[in-house]
Amino acid sequence: MSVARNKELHRLKAAGCRCIQVEEPVLHFTADQYPDDVEALRLNLECLSRELEGLEDIEIRIHTCWGNPNMQRVFDDNSLRNSLEMYLFEAKGDVWTIETKDNDFQEIGLFGPYKSDLPKRICVGAVSHRTLQADRAGDVARDIRRCLECIPPEKLVVSSDCGFGRQGCNREIAFYRASAIAQGCNIVRQELGLEPTYVPAADPALQTDVVRSLGEEWV
Repeated sequence: MSVARNKELHRLKAAGCRCIQVEEPVLHFTADQYPDDVEALRLNLECLSRELEGLEDIEIRIHTCWGNPNMQRVFDDNSLRNSLEMYLFEAKGDVWTIETKDNDFQEIGLFGPYKSDLPKRICVGAVSHRTLQADRAGDVARDIRRCLECIPPEKLVVSSDCGFGRQGCNREIAFYRASAIAQGCNIVRQELGLEPTYVPAADPALQTDVVRSLGEEWV
């Protein structure tokens, strides 16, 4: 399977993809549930290494979360503690994406001891894929600030815990959540003295549901 997937990834690279995210659900599940099974853990690492062979000149993101069948967890009380150093120092890839919002960032402190020397960028989930409440930009900004206590800004990437397309979350909620991520990042960028990015969803000229104030004329 690793050889077959490697061929597919090379086809994507040849087609012009410069950033590819791969699903890696096995290693952290195994380390969490069967931490003493050293043989299985080494095999997982070898398979991931073979899958990503020859892709060093493009950005590879390794996605990990704790399951997404019908917006449900596969197990309860999971932890990245047992797989942390394997992903940071042994697994190939440039960005490690992790689930953080759904467990209220309770494990973000694991990165604190490595803050000054992180070998990979860390992509945190600022919105969950398991609730139907749309997030607000201010909430996303608050959680980014929490992450910056343990991860330097140049190593931090902000996304969602997982994808929205698996059976549960509808397109409208996914749209507002994606917009909240971008707008929340802009709040923190400005606090850090960085240039904000343009977010079309936040542009009043492109919004169809803006209520005009009293006395305001339509343009």
